[in-house]
Amino acid sequence: MIQAPEVQALTPGMQTLTITYFSDNKGRNELVRLILAAGKIPYKDHLIGFKEYAKLRDSNELPYGQLPVLTITNNGDAPTGGISREQKHVYGQSCAIARFAAKKAGLYPKDDFEMLVTDGVVDSWRDTLDIFYETVFARAVVGGRLMMLPHPQSLKVKKLSLFLSYELEEQFSRYDRMLAKSPGGTFCNDDDTPFPSWADLAVFDLVETIRGALTEFQFDKVMRGKTGLLALVGRVAVFPPIQEHLKVHPYKDISSFFVPVSFLKRVMEFVLFPVLYCGVGIYTRIQAIFGRGNTHPTLAISVALFFFL
Repeated sequence: MIQAPEVQALTPGMQTLTITYFSDNKGRNELVRLILAAGKIPYKDHLIGFKEYAKLRDSNELPYGQLPVLTITNNGDAPTGGISREQKHVYGQSCAIARFAAKKAGLYPKDDFEMLVTDGVVDSWRDTLDIFYETVFARAVVGGRLMMLPHPQSLKVKKLSLFLSYELEEQFSRYDRMLAKSPGGTFCNDDDTPFPSWADLAVFDLVETIRGALTEFQFDKVMRGKTGLLALVGRVAVFPPIQEHLKVHPYKDISSFFVPVSFLKRVMEFVLFPVLYCGVGIYTRIQAIFGRGNTHPTLAISVALFFFL
């Protein structure tokens, strides 16, 4: 396969790329960062807390009210690449941003059928991540706002078990079957597209995210027999630009989210979590009434969870 291009796809000095996401961990921003790293395209990482996110959301500075967003800043009188000369442009939706980055990095196929294949793989990356995140958080309307609230620890354990058995095992098996049919053992067989394509990086990100959530035994069980998938992940992991990126942005061990809890803690969860959710709802409603909706109750949630989990 062709190796990643040495020449940056984005002309230096023309535009500055900034990726904004939550500061607590990797997430839907990581695929974009992997693509830019593989394509050797410079960018700025803007990591924020929930309070700043709520401020941006409530002031309508996020196109879809969500993160990540990509901000493109035009630099002086340099060519703008087809967009208007306004200084800043903000774009949303993780798959759209990743596709834009892949095109700039030369990691998006030029063949229509290969586009169709890789687009499908990346869409499945997003779908599977969303289901995985639902093992940790619940989407709920609290105090008139859509929020992500943590599940009780015991429910996280149960949801992870179901996710591994019914969704992840089959999704990884699908990937492995696709790779077995691929002449190059990758998700993109466009001769003009270097390895790793954006689809290869998406699946790498998904596998490494899941690795961080599982025990070694659980991960080995999920990956057992999936030789094509293991080989692809191994190839991406030793790709020099990705190695350099992961030195700065390693995947975190989040397996503590899914540690089984004692009977006593389950009883405490049953009693206290409804109280917590109710308290958050009252808090956000009061903030909305008095015009201080920019304050996010993350601190209150964290303190409450600390005392009984």
